[in-house]
Amino acid sequence: MNIEKENNNELFFKELKSKTCNPEILYNISLKGIYLYKPLYLYKRIKYHEYVVDISLMNKQYFIIYNDKQYERLIEKFEKYEDRLIILNEYIIKNLVNDNNNSYILTLLKEYSHISLYCLLKHNYISYKIFDYLKYDTISYIRFIFITFYIAYYLKENINLKNIKYIIINICNNIKYDYCYDRLRLYPIYPLNLLKKVSSKLYKLNILYFKHDDKNIEDFINSICGDSELRNINNQGYINIFSKQMNPIYMNIKLQRYKKLHYLWFENKDLFNINFELKKYHLKYNGRYNYSYHEIDKFSLIFRDKYLNDDELSKVLKDPEYILYKSENDTTMEHNYFYTIILRCCVIESLIYNNKSKFVINTLTELLNNYVPLSYNFKENKLRFERTEHRSF
Repeated sequence: MNIEKENNNELFFKELKSKTCNPEILYNISLKGIYLYKPLYLYKRIKYHEYVVDISLMNKQYFIIYNDKQYERLIEKFEKYEDRLIILNEYIIKNLVNDNNNSYILTLLKEYSHISLYCLLKHNYISYKIFDYLKYDTISYIRFIFITFYIAYYLKENINLKNIKYIIINICNNIKYDYCYDRLRLYPIYPLNLLKKVSSKLYKLNILYFKHDDKNIEDFINSICGDSELRNINNQGYINIFSKQMNPIYMNIKLQRYKKLHYLWFENKDLFNINFELKKYHLKYNGRYNYSYHEIDKFSLIFRDKYLNDDELSKVLKDPEYILYKSENDTTMEHNYFYTIILRCCVIESLIYNNKSKFVINTLTELLNNYVPLSYNFKENKLRFERTEHRSF
């Protein structure tokens, strides 16, 4: 627990809510350390100021870019921070798509390629055909919940009631334990009063309990730590253990928490704001690296003769969607992992050939990287296959 941060927090939010709110004062208080538990775009007196970027980045809070000054500040500051919780509104998507001079900012959204893809479609920077072909074949429950509420809360789109019903029936009702075995129940990024409130709402009480002469420290540790961490502290003699047998409970909880999640098909367009039909382009995981060199040579020759011959190559290069439409009725493409990957690579290479947005190219490459060790070198504007431990494809 950080008393100084708690005091700074009171000063920060007092200034933030005042009629004479001064961004300079907020910035200087933030440098001393605060708990930014609310995003600054909720406050009209500062939401358009460039210091929103600094304060949000240093305190790991979501933020929105509204103007050029904020975007320039983002370019200047983002490399200094690991957590960059930027919300992809129309303004930032437009800037990222059109900004090829600051391409290193592509790393900004590496972990959110599924959201970037959706936003690129929504704002008409990619076609539904490319979206359909390059999207994840599956998304986990966790990612589905994230996308649903990101779209609804941050992008201000209407929540499809089927999403909520699906989450309740298939996800919430299947969570048998709201007990936290993990090291941390919550990260200590909120004031103590919020830590206590949120921790008690999300989880049942720990089996272990931390005792300390300072009640604030006691509440802080019991709010953020799960029993796994408290158990470690117990070895130092600082824990009062409830009169329950620990090991059977731990093992049961641990097994339940780490069961493999079921997957939700992204093709279920009813769960998203998508007005066209999505088809199933499954990439088979099993045996994807079991092709022999002879088979790869064979597949390569077949694909080249069929799709990259002298007559077709220029068409494939000029139009990223050409090869997708041409291959639609080719049943061999649906069951061959090698072909489906090469098709996707051709789409991306066509975008590169036509000097399209590096942000679009990088987003699609990051999605494809989920299946093959592929990366995009934005400086050279080239795709690169990374070496792996596998000796065959």
